[in-house]
Amino acid sequence: MSLLSDLESLPLEPGVYLIKDKDEKIVYVGKAKNIRNRVKQHFQTTYNPKEEKLQELASRVDWVITRNESEALILEKKLVKQLSPKLNSQLKDDKSHLLIRISMEDKYPQFYITRETDSRIPKSVYFGPFTNDTMLRQTAKLVLKLFPICDCGKCKEQTRISKAPLRCMRERLGRCLAPCVNDVSPEEYGKTVKNVIAFLRGDVADLLDNLEREMWTASEGSNFEKAANLRDLVQAVYVILNIQKDLHSKKRNVDLLAYKDEGNILSLCKIEIREYRIHNIKTFIYDEKEEIVNLGEVLTYIYGLEKPKHKIQASDSFIFRFKNDIGLPILSIRGDTAKQLNYVTEKNASKELQKYVRELKYHEDAETVLEKMKNILWLDEMLEIIHGFDISTLKGQHSVGSCVVFVNGKPKKDLYRRFRIRKEYSDPNDYEMMKEVISRRYKSETLKKDPLPNLLIIDGGKGQLNIAVKVLKALQLKIPAISIAKKKEEIFVENQDEPTILEQKSAVLRLIQYVRDESHRFAINYHKKLREKSVKRTIFDDIKGIGKSKVQALFHEYKNIQEIANSDIDKMKKVLAVNEKIATQVIDLAKKRLYTNYVREN
Repeated sequence: MSLLSDLESLPLEPGVYLIKDKDEKIVYVGKAKNIRNRVKQHFQTTYNPKEEKLQELASRVDWVITRNESEALILEKKLVKQLSPKLNSQLKDDKSHLLIRISMEDKYPQFYITRETDSRIPKSVYFGPFTNDTMLRQTAKLVLKLFPICDCGKCKEQTRISKAPLRCMRERLGRCLAPCVNDVSPEEYGKTVKNVIAFLRGDVADLLDNLEREMWTASEGSNFEKAANLRDLVQAVYVILNIQKDLHSKKRNVDLLAYKDEGNILSLCKIEIREYRIHNIKTFIYDEKEEIVNLGEVLTYIYGLEKPKHKIQASDSFIFRFKNDIGLPILSIRGDTAKQLNYVTEKNASKELQKYVRELKYHEDAETVLEKMKNILWLDEMLEIIHGFDISTLKGQHSVGSCVVFVNGKPKKDLYRRFRIRKEYSDPNDYEMMKEVISRRYKSETLKKDPLPNLLIIDGGKGQLNIAVKVLKALQLKIPAISIAKKKEEIFVENQDEPTILEQKSAVLRLIQYVRDESHRFAINYHKKLREKSVKRTIFDDIKGIGKSKVQALFHEYKNIQEIANSDIDKMKKVLAVNEKIATQVIDLAKKRLYTNYVREN
């Protein structure tokens, strides 16, 4: 299935997306509040080298739907650590998201902000992770304002009996019980800890009412600063409510199973709950002649020869659909939390089924689309191989060309080729550049082993098409060619005076546009690399007083070396903001380079 189709079929729900290369290897894992919108951002025109590399490697996109962004964050982090995708270096090296920790192993439990759970202290209670660090700080501020729990790490028994305990500011303000300086029993302190945990778990209805009432009172009294602070506190409470409500299962360790089917195709999804949290989500497609009817067959397909290590939970429809031939007890879906988790499980099964059916249809339709294209363009052969060409330049400099290859309607990236235009032009000359690129592509001895295409698609209008046709005739190649002009998406066909106009929804037009856009992307990425390389090092870098910014200013004002050599000294001084000596050196060096090139050519 094509990457273009993948992007259009992505879900609009929150979740994790996995971008794969042509070998089905995962190169990037990301999370999103809206999967389709976020993934499309990766494939917009960009100057970010990481995004360019991602666009170059990407071949398809898979996804997993979650209930919210926080669940997606947890799953993303797990997948990055497990798979180590090559383009996730920033995430792998970056700090983890923040958590709140209550150290229940201490006699006087402390309130901490941390980045990782610690398996060595299993008694600690954790809340989070928080996708928004600012909101976590607001939440921590609210907790410490409402409850006199210690957050400095000093309130332990051994500190309390020390010779000269220090009184912290929170203790002075009466906001900390401070067992380190006060005679507070563990039981009395424990009540505060229980209240904090209850608050962080979402038992905050009365608190919200009071805060909102106080906020509106402050607003009506024109005390807007206080009202804004109270508003931030209310938002922090809602963050706590959302995270704790959405991330926790009622069951500590359980596997949720759900299914969706269409004809003989069965889609299964398993959500693994470990320590009350979503640990992993897996989907399975069964497409065989023999239908699965028994629970034993389902479990064998999902778990293999291993027995399930944890209890299994499923909806009544699942239990009714598959006969329990092995007598395994299945937990029913009961309660709002279980229903939400089951909804996510069924949603992933449904989306996986839709994607699989769509891929089947795409492969079935690929021949139909290519057959339609052949008929619309009045061609003789089936379009098994298509080559797409484009040129990228800036004022005639760093000009490059690209040739992309599509096989049976899908990009074949290992056959892509790029060309650096050998001649520099004082003004852009797309016709000559296109002539050079097409000639080199089919005259090259190293590329002659590549199979010839059944069609050429040129990015441009009638003029670019005529150049391509002349080159092919000169090379005695009987390859049909078309061009597509961006302004009105007109398609020019060889030996036809009038352009062909296709409907915007036409699958044939979309495929032609896909080839055109891919050749443009491939060309412009190479062009930017050359431009960045030239800015990093030029003949003018050795002149004292000329740095990168002045080199950029120089080539922004002048198109080429010829114009720099012909410039007068006063203009050069003004462009570079330098003295006469440096301006003269720049001009003389440009003249010297021109003379050297002239001697070489003659």
